[in-house]
Parts: sequence; C-alpha cells; structure tokens
Amino acid sequence: MAINPTRSCAPIGAMLANYGIHGAITINHGSQGCATYPRHQMARHFREPVEVATTSLTEKTTVYGGRGNLLTALKNIWERFHPTMIMVCSTCLSETIGDDIPGIIDEFKENNPDITIPIISVKTPSYIGTHTTGFDNFLTELANSMPERRKKKGETNGKINIIPGWVNPGDIRELKHIVREMGLHGLWLTDYSETLDGGYYEPRPHFARGGTTVEDLRSSSKSLATIALQRHIGGEAARVYERRHNVPAHILPMPIGLANTDAFVETLTEITDHTIPEALQVERARLLDALVDTHMFTTGLRVALYGDPDLIEGLTGLVAEMGMTPAYILTAAENRPWAERMVELTQELGVESEIIIKGDLHELHKRIKAKPVDLIIGHSKGKFISDAEKIPLVRVGFPVEDRFGYHRRSVVGYNGAISLVDEITNVVFERKATAVVSNTLLEIGVEGHTSIPFAYTNGNGKH
Repeated sequence: MAINPTRSCAPIGAMLANYGIHGAITINHGSQGCATYPRHQMARHFREPVEVATTSLTEKTTVYGGRGNLLTALKNIWERFHPTMIMVCSTCLSETIGDDIPGIIDEFKENNPDITIPIISVKTPSYIGTHTTGFDNFLTELANSMPERRKKKGETNGKINIIPGWVNPGDIRELKHIVREMGLHGLWLTDYSETLDGGYYEPRPHFARGGTTVEDLRSSSKSLATIALQRHIGGEAARVYERRHNVPAHILPMPIGLANTDAFVETLTEITDHTIPEALQVERARLLDALVDTHMFTTGLRVALYGDPDLIEGLTGLVAEMGMTPAYILTAAENRPWAERMVELTQELGVESEIIIKGDLHELHKRIKAKPVDLIIGHSKGKFISDAEKIPLVRVGFPVEDRFGYHRRSVVGYNGAISLVDEITNVVFERKATAVVSNTLLEIGVEGHTSIPFAYTNGNGKH
C-alpha cells in the first residue's frame, strides 16, 4: 500500500524514452487506461500533445489473449503513420495473461515482409519497479537490439554515446551545450529535447522535430565510448555496449552540482584528450561564486529530498555543497544498492541523513511532523506536505504539474546548479520573511515594517 506515492507506473518510462527517437511510436499492449494515464501525466508536465497507441484489451481478450488486438494495432500504426520504429510495451494485464509479445511481433513480420522498420518489445509490468524501471528496460532493449556490428575492427563514428536518463528537455539542452563547448559530438540515447518541447509550425510536421534517428542508433556501436549520466537509468545499457561492441562504459552520478558536473567534464577529457575550454571554466567559477555568496543563508538548514534515485543522489551532493543537511532522503524504488551508495555518500559528505527506500509521501510527512525541516525538494506531489506544514517546496523532478515551464529548466551542469542555488536561496529568503540591505539580514516586523537600528551624522559631526 502507498499513500501519495512518489512514483509512476513502469510503461510511462518506456514511453518517455521512446519519444526521444525521431518518428518512433509506442503501442501500449493493455487496456485503454494504461495508455491514457501516462499520456495525461506527460502532457501535464511537458505541455505537449502526447500520442500513444493502445491495443485496448477488454474482458474478452483478458480471457482469450490479446494476440489479435496487437496484430491489428501494428498493421494500423504502419498504415496510418509509417513510423521509423515501433516500440511495444507490456502492462500488468498483458504480462499477467501471458501474451508472448516478441512472438506476436515475429508473426507480424513474417506476414508483412514489406514492413522492414525495427519493432522492439519492452517488458514493463507495473507490479515490478517504477517508471524508472520502464525507462531503464527500454534503454537496455535498445542497446541489445538496435546497434549494428562493426564491419571492421577499430571502425568509429567519432561520437560519444551519452545516456542522459530521466531528465527534462532543458537538461538535455544543457548537456548538449557542455559537449559542444568541449568540441565533441554526442550521440544521445535518447533525445526528447525537441519532441517534447517543440515549436509551433505550420504546416504541422508529420512527426515532431528532433529526436535521435534510427540511423544514429544503428551506428552507436561504433562510438568512442558510452557515458551513462544516471547509474540506475542507462547504466546497464552502457554495460551492454561494452560487452557486445567493445565500447567503453563510463557510469557516472547525475551531473547536479559542482563535484558531479566536474566528473562528467573530466570523463569527456579522459575519453578524447580534449582540454576543458575557457567557457566551461568560467561557468564553473560562476557556480563556485554563487555557493560562496549564498553560504551564510543556507548553511545548517535541514532539507527533505524525495524522487527518483539518480536525481536524489545528485541533489544530495548539491545541497551538501550549499552547507545544508539532507535530513530525509526518500525514494519509491526498492533499490538496496542505491541505498548502500547513499549511506557511503552521506558519510563522505559528513552529513547525517535518514535514507528511506520503497517509501511514499505519507511516510515522509510523518517524519517531518516529528522533526521538521526548513525546505522540501521534490516534484509537485509534495505540495500537500508543504501546504500542511508551511514549509517551502522547491519543485524538481517529474511530474511538475502546478507550475509552467519547469520542463524547460535545467538542473544539470554548472548553469543548472547556479539556477538551483539561486532558487533555493530565494525560497530561504521568503521563508524567513527577511530583507537584505547592504548584505545584512534583517528580520521583518509583525506589521510588515522593518525595525532597523541605524546611525546618522549631522552637519556638526554629532550622532
């Protein structure tokens, strides 16, 4: 049982990742609601139309199987849209009744030899894992099925496979900025920075602009290396590239904050021998300056963090760099390796934290009631705790439904960290009802007036 859970269902993760491939379409093999709920969540967060097909399983297909519905759906999608790729994701229902989705896809290919586009299946029953599980399973299946074998040893495309993980379009754009400044070329697995944050075009294109092409996916086996920027979303896919195609794998923490972004930039230099350009050095120095300028306001504050494991690991590093204590760190995932890593990380950072796995926001609320915090960081569902306890909420993660444009923001890289430092510090100012005059923190009076001890000098030099 979960009360106000922090997670979503597994299929939404595969659907989101598939949106990062140009011209790809998802077929959700389940009931209509299993497609409607993820579309609803994604549309409210990204503010874009989200198209997902469904096999619309009913009571009859639950008893007799959904083979016919899936074959019809595959035919309809091809004839109506002519996509570049089709991804079929399973659901609780189709997994429980035992439909052999890969076998049904093979039957469709045999009966339609003229349809040569890739059709992959991803296992995403919602009773196993969370939305991050679905995203990770998609990436692993992609790494196993899409890349072509190198025709000759040492053949390379000169690019670096970069797996951003579950991030926002603004985050992908910031990561692209870093790679460009390094003078490198990234092959993004996957890239929905435009497909889920696009422009208004007349006439409307057949498929949303942007996204990684199928041709790029085919050539990803020839890349110089693979960098997974989240350990638990894409880490296994990076290892698949290393095992199957001898593409070196680098699995890093999400590049939030100074140390984690440094790790990403330094990895790029190790792979290519490129030097760090002045532009990135300036951005790093600006982040350091922001941390110094704000430390007197943030040091010692207690923070509650919740959300996806990789996001929370990155945020923990940043709040520690700001001098704050991550008092509660909660994720819905039942991920013991992550929890053990977080114990090590908090010990390295010298902070005392309560780390909660497979938790919900009801559990977090109970702890905050018993021992309050100064700040909450997480997605929109934490607003109920924020409102009840009068504790400010800094919105980060998925979904953010009660604010506009947050999907365009970045929390990664030096620039993303600067924005987060600014937002957190401004929330602290508002929380303490303070004014800053000449770098002096002044408490606001009861009636909204500031009581300021002051001195003056008259013309005779008397005070």
